[in-house]
Amino acid sequence: MRTDILYSFRRCPYAIRVRWALLICEIKVEIREVDLKNKPLEFINKSSTKTVPILLKKNNEVIEESLDIIIWALSESKKDNMKTLYIPNSEEEEILEIISENDNGFKYHLDRFKYSARFNKSEEDYHFIEARKFIKEWNKKLINKKWLIGDKPSIADWSIWPFVRQFKIACESQKKIRYFDEPIKEWLDYFEKHQHFKNVMHKYDPWESSSKKDYFPFN
Repeated sequence: MRTDILYSFRRCPYAIRVRWALLICEIKVEIREVDLKNKPLEFINKSSTKTVPILLKKNNEVIEESLDIIIWALSESKKDNMKTLYIPNSEEEEILEIISENDNGFKYHLDRFKYSARFNKSEEDYHFIEARKFIKEWNKKLINKKWLIGDKPSIADWSIWPFVRQFKIACESQKKIRYFDEPIKEWLDYFEKHQHFKNVMHKYDPWESSSKKDYFPFN
């Protein structure tokens, strides 16, 4: 029986948020871990962007944007009312706005802080300061509440925590962890200490056309 196929990369925050959504939605897929330095031809031929994650559906339709894969997972889940539960109609615009803020603003500065040697090392502190402005704003949203928007987790939380995790790791490696503020620490702890975290971050061998099939979730 054919299954949907997720081309993924373990440490990619876009792929992490997709795997989190698939797990919460209880959707099992064949997973193909992509070696980004040696991308398999099958992946290159399927992806117009040549970036992970992409989802190859059973009908051969390709979904290339991580947010679109998350929304697909919500609509495919056999659990009741998943889409309205995690994208409440009253808060949909705000949810999509904060995800866009992360993807188009925070991610830009995060990359240039975390990987400053690849960009411009002399601008590392500038990008740290700019990235931290987003953290401060999200901290304000989390004062006296558990979630970024509303009183329940939403796809805003799902979509942003892998990037905040990267920022925390960069702060640790560059001796700036004291600037990683509460209450976002507690919010991130929810995901990093969640029972699903190990499954989401399970390490798969890089996929090749001759590889045996691997599945996500792992168990």
